[in-house]
Parts: sequence; C-alpha cells; structure tokens
Amino acid sequence: MTASAHPPKPRKLAMLALTAASALALLGVSADADALPYRDTLTQWADRLDAAAVELDSAPAQSSTRIGEGGLMKLGSSGERVGRLSQRLVELGLLPADKASEIFTADVDSAVKAFQLAQRMKPDGLIGAGTRAALDRTPAEAAALMRQSAAAMRGFRDTAPDNVLVVNLTNQTTTLVRGGEEELTMRAIVGRPSRETPLLTDRITHIIVNPTWTVPPTVLKEDKLPILRAKGTPGIQNAIVYLDGQEVAPETVDWHDVTPGRVRIVQQPGDHNALGRFRFNLTNPYDIYLHGTNEPRLFARELRSISSGCVRLEDPRRLAELLLQGTTVTPARIDRMLDKPQPQWVKLQTPMPVQFVYWIATVEADGAIRLHPDIYDRLDDAPATVSAPAPMPVPGTLPAVSPATAPANVPAAAPASAPTGGMPDTSRSAMPDGKTGTVSKSNV
Repeated sequence: MTASAHPPKPRKLAMLALTAASALALLGVSADADALPYRDTLTQWADRLDAAAVELDSAPAQSSTRIGEGGLMKLGSSGERVGRLSQRLVELGLLPADKASEIFTADVDSAVKAFQLAQRMKPDGLIGAGTRAALDRTPAEAAALMRQSAAAMRGFRDTAPDNVLVVNLTNQTTTLVRGGEEELTMRAIVGRPSRETPLLTDRITHIIVNPTWTVPPTVLKEDKLPILRAKGTPGIQNAIVYLDGQEVAPETVDWHDVTPGRVRIVQQPGDHNALGRFRFNLTNPYDIYLHGTNEPRLFARELRSISSGCVRLEDPRRLAELLLQGTTVTPARIDRMLDKPQPQWVKLQTPMPVQFVYWIATVEADGAIRLHPDIYDRLDDAPATVSAPAPMPVPGTLPAVSPATAPANVPAAAPASAPTGGMPDTSRSAMPDGKTGTVSKSNV
C-alpha cells in the first residue's frame, strides 16, 4: 500500500469520512501488512484510523444532508427521501446540482454506484440500510468512529492471547489467530437487530461434525409454530416433531391450542441441516455458538446481520481442520465422519479462545478504511476498548462472559430457556472428557 503524493481536495473531504478508498491518502502502510504478526497489524490499523480522524477534523465544515431511515430506494423510486439522497450526492461531488431530483433517475443511480464502489460496497445502486448509514455519516461522526475502533484495537492487542478466534460483528467476519499470526479470515453471518449476537468472551470446546438442529424457543414460538398451525408442517426438511416428548406426525395434530413449551422440533444431520455440517460449541449461557449453513448463497450479501443470534461461517470445514491440526482427526478422518449418519463429537485438546468485537471502522488489505453500519445501534454505548478472552477456567467451570454487553433482551438463564440464542441443539451436552464419538438418540 502506498500513499498518494497529493492530498485530497477540500470538497472531497466529506466523502473521505464516508468512503474507504479516499482514506488511502492519509498514511502509508506496507503492502505486506497482512503478513505481519497480528498485534503489529492491529497497531498499524489503529494508527491509520487515528491519522484519518485527524485529517477529517481539519476538513472545512460542509453541509451534510441526512437521508434518514426508511424503505429500500432504487432506480425508479420517488419521494422526499430520494430528494434528500440526491442532495447528499451533490454535496459529495458525485451528482451535478442540476441532476438533483425527487425521482431516482439513471444519473442518481450512477452516482450511488460510484459511492458504493468508493465505499467498497457492492455497487448495486440499492439504498438499503448499509448504504444509507454510510451516506448519512458526517465527517465528525466518522472521525469519532475511527478513534473508537482504534482504541478498541489497541486494547485488544495489549491483552489478547496468541491464539484467539476474533468475530467482528460489524463487518461480519471471523479471523483465526494462532501463535500471534493470522491464519484464516472468512465471511460470517451474525444476528439480526431483533436477535442480536452478544459481545462475548468465550472459547470453543467441541466440534460437532454432522450436527442435529433443535429449533430454539424464540424461533419455535415466532416462526415455526405459526407455520405448524397454518400448514400442519414445520417447514423444515427432514425434521422430527415432538409433542409432550413423543414423536408425532405433525399433519395429524391440531396445533392451534398447543403452547410452545410442549413442542420440540429436531432437524436431522445432512446437507439440508440449518447448521450445515459443522458446529463449534461455546460455553456461554445464551446458546450462542458458531456453525455452518445450508444456505451458502447468503455470504454474497454485503450486510449479513440476518441470523437468529448464532454465527454462521463461510468455510467451517477449513476452521475445523485448522483447529484439529496435529491431532488424530485428520482431513481424511473428517471425510469418514461426514459419511456417517449420526453427529460426531470431537473435543479440542486445548479450547480455542473466542472474542466477539464491535469494530465499526476497519482497514482493508490494501489500506483502505471502511466504516460499517452500526447494526445494533451501539454508537452511544459501545465500549472504547474490548476485553480479550479471560484466562482458562478451572475444569468444570464456565469462562467469563461479558454480561454488560449482552443484549438487554437476553436473560442470563440456563441454556434451555435462553430465548434469543441462535440455533440451539440438544446435542450440546458435552461428551465425556477426551472422547470422540457419536451422540446417542437420547441426547438429540
């Protein structure tokens, strides 16, 4: 990454706060930054964000029209919000003033796509939540976000262990760091705003190959039971439905007077399973864990805060292989486990620390700065620093969880009654220490 020899023009400084590519002019960073130890990379990122914030502070004050929340806008849309969008694009120098309109014209569409390209977003011309939030940010707000993320990165750098899995909720990515080096980064899917993924300090204790999925209480009550009542089916492929603990044929039951607590739905293992083929068990009391998915197409989305709370991984098999490296569970053995019809448990010899973070400002591989949507509206209360995973607990105890940062609607209750956890599975109970094997039917 090389810095531009020419400073940005003043009229573009507002866009600098909102777009990633413009930030390249702020600070030179070595092109092989991703090859540095992870702590050094975090230092460079934090320094870069602080330098960008200083640059924004010196920008002349300019008008900054806010579009405001609302529905999706696209080519052909019209109304007052389209007018505010046009004015914002004029302010950013992306749309000629005489092309401003309350109709989403081809000129407005081209300006939106140019903004999205500069922001490192998918240039689809759609004004959804992510693009709208980026357009609405003022330079002062962007500078504050950069400083907040820089402080959080330094705090993490100073306290994080050499081995840790980092889940950044704001850009929906997961990074594996081992021996202080970044080994793997992939896209992730996190909880939607109504079912937030909490900021946790935790650890992976087991990997389940071919997991079952038991529909969690919130999903059962809000999604699946209404479908059962309307259609006599849960709408889940290869699922077993239990009523009062007994397996039933769902189409033979009148579900209208059945309460959620009497129902359990368990999806059997396979490619159709909502958890995919891999689940990574954590120890928190919210039933939050990591897993694969049967809908890989969703990783192509720009904004991926769409789950029920758990974290879906783009390449769960690769993560499993890396976590099991040097053990008897080789890739070939994983292949054999995948061929079996029952869930296969593997206990990690050393649990892997996991830290969920909320870094709104991040730095791309080429040095560009990105400002991500504040998906959980935490701008006012997000901590400036984020604690690293706690020391390993005494066997048989739970690790430290950050209750102050867990969503307010998630009670600190036993896993079976934590309604906002993602996709809990009755196979979550631990296998005996040191064992690798299948889960008996009684555990499903």
